[in-house]
Amino acid sequence: MHHQKDAGGLPCTLKYSAEKKWNIGISDFKKHAVGKWMEEGSVDLTVTRVNMLGVPGAGKTCSLRLLLNEDPPTNDTSTPIACPAVRATRVAVSDKMIWNRVTPAKLLDKLAANLAAVAVNLEQEKIEEPPSSVVLSFPDNAQSSGEVSSDPSSTSSKENSPQYHDEAFIQEILEILATQPKEIHISDHWLYVIDSGGQPAYQELLPLFTRAASLNIIALDLSKPFNERFDLMYRIDGKYFPCHSKSTQLAFFQSAVSTGASFKPLDISCISKKPTHSMHLVLGTHYDKVSNATLKEKEEILMSSMSSLEPYLQECIIHQSDDYVIFPVNTVTTSEERAKYSEEICNAIWFDGSAASLEIKIPIRWFAFELSLPEQSIVSVKEALSIGERYGMNEEDSKQALKYFHDVSLMLYYPEVTDIIFIDSKPIIEILSQLLALTYVDDRNARALVLIKPLSRPIMNNLKEGFFNKNIFDHLKSRSVVFSLPEFQLSDLIRLLLHLNIITELEDEPKGHYFIPYALPSYNEPVSIKETNAKPLLLVWREEESEEILPVPTGLFPLTIVHLLNQKEYITKISPSTPAYFKFRDAMSLKITFTQKHTLHLINRYTHIEVYFTGPTQHCPLVRKLLTTAIDNSSDAMHLKHNYINAFACPYNESCYCIVNEDHHKVADCTVCGESPALSNDYWTWFNDAQGPAESNNGTQIKQVNNQSSDENIKDKEPKLKDLHRLFDSSAAHYLTIGTALEVEVDDLLHSPLSASDKLMAVFKRWIESNKGVTWRNALQVCEDYPEKFGKVKSDVEGFLSSNRACDNCEK
Repeated sequence: MHHQKDAGGLPCTLKYSAEKKWNIGISDFKKHAVGKWMEEGSVDLTVTRVNMLGVPGAGKTCSLRLLLNEDPPTNDTSTPIACPAVRATRVAVSDKMIWNRVTPAKLLDKLAANLAAVAVNLEQEKIEEPPSSVVLSFPDNAQSSGEVSSDPSSTSSKENSPQYHDEAFIQEILEILATQPKEIHISDHWLYVIDSGGQPAYQELLPLFTRAASLNIIALDLSKPFNERFDLMYRIDGKYFPCHSKSTQLAFFQSAVSTGASFKPLDISCISKKPTHSMHLVLGTHYDKVSNATLKEKEEILMSSMSSLEPYLQECIIHQSDDYVIFPVNTVTTSEERAKYSEEICNAIWFDGSAASLEIKIPIRWFAFELSLPEQSIVSVKEALSIGERYGMNEEDSKQALKYFHDVSLMLYYPEVTDIIFIDSKPIIEILSQLLALTYVDDRNARALVLIKPLSRPIMNNLKEGFFNKNIFDHLKSRSVVFSLPEFQLSDLIRLLLHLNIITELEDEPKGHYFIPYALPSYNEPVSIKETNAKPLLLVWREEESEEILPVPTGLFPLTIVHLLNQKEYITKISPSTPAYFKFRDAMSLKITFTQKHTLHLINRYTHIEVYFTGPTQHCPLVRKLLTTAIDNSSDAMHLKHNYINAFACPYNESCYCIVNEDHHKVADCTVCGESPALSNDYWTWFNDAQGPAESNNGTQIKQVNNQSSDENIKDKEPKLKDLHRLFDSSAAHYLTIGTALEVEVDDLLHSPLSASDKLMAVFKRWIESNKGVTWRNALQVCEDYPEKFGKVKSDVEGFLSSNRACDNCEK
């Protein structure tokens, strides 16, 4: 028995005899049913893309099994960055609606059953004109496969009909291209569920692989504090290892919810309705370990933490009831309670998550095409295209189908850089997982789980600073899988990681030819920058309609760093590993060269990004332009809106932002104070390119520009010997380094009885007498080349050059 819709759109029943169905004969079946059905039929599919999120151990995998009404896992499994997408459809079981996993065999059963139903219908009506349109729904939408039909013919069909997912039947579908009525299509509602890992680096990488989810299911462990910092654990092969990062469940929740507010709808082919916005459903796991009083307390903590986003939350979080958002569940129960939880979640998604769904109309043949792709993880594009040809699909059709599955699932298809498809993304994700494990876990047992052969200590230390050479992948156990096809080898992996901006290529870097910021630790202690000429610029994300402030989207910061390093307009390099500079996954110092090298400090405060620039303030507008271009490119790669704005820290209220008013020069509106404070010119240097010379009381801004110009001129003047010696004398012990950097003879000084101060004097005297590039600029360059030794000297020299007596003491 199968179900179709009558002219009024209501379900009706189409009965057929299984015996008669197969007596039609395969040639008649081909003639009347399958070919054109696959060629011109379509699927009206409502898709809800789901990400399972949560810190490690929160119960994401168990929650996924609960969502699908499946038994909890029997072993302690761990999830890497993400697992392949699970397809699920809404079905009836014992008068209850649940989401049920769709396997290739089940899907082919449904396709084949519908084909057979249409074939029988045509045979019965072969004298009459066939209908112009037939709408079929998947059988399981109305009747569980576990339920027995009252139609006696269905019983005999189980005994006599072939299994639709048998290889012979698949082959028949592949070979059939016969005639059939047009506009036959199937309708259904599917979930694509992606179970993501909870390790900190993975949260930064996840958006690059999953694209924007339309529904986030966030697992929070009710048995653990929401707002206390705890050591994150790294899971490898089901074993826990402590890693060098701390977080809170509350911070994880805030990041997931707020990042969802920045997502923009995916540009998916064949889409007929885009989602309105992302939605969020909060599962409180380990409910069996807490009291109702504790549950209520956790609910209050959750809502209080996001009170500033209350208007947004009312629209975007699925509520468990009018007053609560947490769905408390015991994900490991096996009793009737489990079915109750599953049904409750199913109904919540079905009735309250529609804003997050998208509607797509795709050819039926795309489903059969995907089913026929080999079960191996990696397949060549050439092989995939040949499978498409067997369905009558030309090359462009097959590529469109691959692009669709890339967008809605975790199939990875990057035709720009590689000739293979990751049907199961696990190999590419696992090799990154193992690489990052080397930096996050300092445990020999953990390294033994990921390495084929050991790595030297220098290589390990360099990787902890983000630097590596490509041969490091030869040491990882997952290499045998990811490089299983000749079409995808080590050079292809590097090219793909460069394409995704996960890594960047370096020139003349002795620690490694590539840099991966995701391997760096997060700063666990407060970081601060000494005062700069320009006040720090803040980049703040804001919900467009309510104008509520949002945290920085997860994953944006390290991606922006790579885009800055990759821009070609100005040389940008990673700063040295010294206390004066930052090198973290969420705080980075970069050396950027305009006329000379300057330092750009970027700090992800999670509520905003702080930007400091140590160079002349006339370069600030250019720095801002380079940074916003990098953020725009990163946002596009992660499918985020460009909903960030320029701001400054409010001088009167630390919880307030001064949002720059783009329509009026030198106006910033406070988010909390409700005023437009008078900000000095050292704020507005970031915007002077668009507004011309800024006027101020007593002409202080013009004086500042003139002083900067004067400073630059002084740097090209020849210094006096006494000034050089006085400023560098505190570092006289490094006279050999200074002499070598200035390219003067120093070998004879090594065994000289002179004091270090006198030897330094001799070095500077020889430099001046050489008449080779004797300028303050080159003296400063020595400080910049050796920041660990001459950081203080550089500050003293720059202070002297900006003083009133600098010009008088310079040689003409």
